[in-house]
Amino acid sequence: MTARTTASRKAKGRRFQQEIRDDLISRLGINHGDILSTPMGQAGCDIYLSPAARSRFPFGIECKNQEKVTLWSWWDQCVGNAAKEGLMPLLVIRRARTEPLAVLWWDDLLALLRECEQL
Repeated sequence: MTARTTASRKAKGRRFQQEIRDDLISRLGINHGDILSTPMGQAGCDIYLSPAARSRFPFGIECKNQEKVTLWSWWDQCVGNAAKEGLMPLLVIRRARTEPLAVLWWDDLLALLRECEQL
């Protein structure tokens, strides 16, 4: 079912942001107060990270829950918002009845893999 009104589209997007926030809290053990879903229409990243959360998860997240993919414009938005926060860009996208996908720079992925090897 496609969200038809502005309010229903924003609600759909807000629910997706909250799901991503909840996943990060449960998987990384980040304190609830250190990671928040930002209000719809607010400038910047979709997920607010406190300094403590950034030390565990250094990504500026842009969430998109839409059927039509405009990847490059979304990516540009994500990169711009993450750069303002000094974070690595991470675009999380999903369409109806699918698992979310994560998009990040290849070099950022390689850096994460190097970190994992050192653990």
